[in-house]
Amino acid sequence: MRKTIALIFAGGRVDELSVLTFHRPKSAVVFGGSYRFIDFALTNLANCEAIETVGIMSQYKPSSLIDHVGIGLPWDFVGTHRAVRFLPPYTGPEQAHWYRGTADALFQNLDFLQLHRPSDVLIVSGDHAYTMDYMPLLRFHIERGSDLTMAFTPMEVDPSRFGIAELDAEGRIMAYAEKPKNPRSNLASMTVFAIKASVLVDELKRASEAAEGKQGFYIYDEIIPRLVARRRAHGWVHYGPWEYVRTIDAYHQVHQDMLGESPKLDLGAWNVRTNNMSRRAAAPTPSRHLPGAQVSDSIISAGCAIAGRVERSVLSPDVRIGKGAVVRNSILWDGVTVEEGALLDGVIADKRTIIGKGARVGIGEECPPNEELSRSLTCGVTLLGSDVNIPAGTQVGRNCILYPHVGADQLDSGPVASGRTVRAPAR
Repeated sequence: MRKTIALIFAGGRVDELSVLTFHRPKSAVVFGGSYRFIDFALTNLANCEAIETVGIMSQYKPSSLIDHVGIGLPWDFVGTHRAVRFLPPYTGPEQAHWYRGTADALFQNLDFLQLHRPSDVLIVSGDHAYTMDYMPLLRFHIERGSDLTMAFTPMEVDPSRFGIAELDAEGRIMAYAEKPKNPRSNLASMTVFAIKASVLVDELKRASEAAEGKQGFYIYDEIIPRLVARRRAHGWVHYGPWEYVRTIDAYHQVHQDMLGESPKLDLGAWNVRTNNMSRRAAAPTPSRHLPGAQVSDSIISAGCAIAGRVERSVLSPDVRIGKGAVVRNSILWDGVTVEEGALLDGVIADKRTIIGKGARVGIGEECPPNEELSRSLTCGVTLLGSDVNIPAGTQVGRNCILYPHVGADQLDSGPVASGRTVRAPAR
């Protein structure tokens, strides 16, 4: 096997995910209770024997992502031969700007490629949830003598949201288009591709020269179509779950798909690696079900203490559910506290949020789309940002968004009607 290094696109914020990406890139968003989106790419790379070096390109509020990945120990990217490195934008004698798109991020890290001198580069997105063995793709790439090999997966629902390819019987990419209005196939790009390092360098330099004066340049919109037209490009088809979560509705639904006797998405079978030691001196304690607790069809992470009732919900570490409280159809992140007698129905709560005694969140029959995200939040879920403090007895409707640090001062004027958005004063 030729020398291959990996690069992860991990720096983007997704506006449709609203307050979940207020303090972090999507790659650091909690998924499945105990994981982050980037865990899936890192786990796949850790299991790939051809990959020894991984570079992570991130620029949007990367602190939580850096804390989570650390030195790469949970994914075994430590030691003499294996390593993970963050590649943030930087100032230098010739470059002094933020990444201006995915292609520019690669271009600004040509020195990283020159340092490691790989034959091929495996480029993956850090904000999708899937399990994949990259070795067959890399072997296919080499055996076909391909300049570019992209991974695709069949997408039966609305394939026009993705880059779509047409392949011939040998796997050659005959046509490729980003988000076509009338897709001619259902093979959607997984934003996973192998490319010859020399080809990547040549194309990035050419694209950089052509992008002079532009706001940015991008790998999927500009470079890949040119590679398909001018170079030897192939497609590798992957069969299996691949979660591309771009809306609050989709984020909630995929967590519901993890529940039930035969879950549509079974993370337990994927053996996903994560960093449970971030910001801790020791691993979290086991969860506790206190007297009176009732838990059904839920995922409960370590460190939780439950005295109330939890139904069809996903709880991250260190969540507290008080006596008489009811939590159903909800996703609660690290350190959330639900006090005695509170009711949560269809709630996504970011870290350290507190729901006071007797508060009711996610109530009401009327369910208009959220006034701020009318296409992303329509399913009746209410979204609470980090460090929100809902006073005792407060009522909040459905499809609401409460921004980080919203507290009593913003919630003392009465119930929050369904579809409303509440912001905290600027700090």
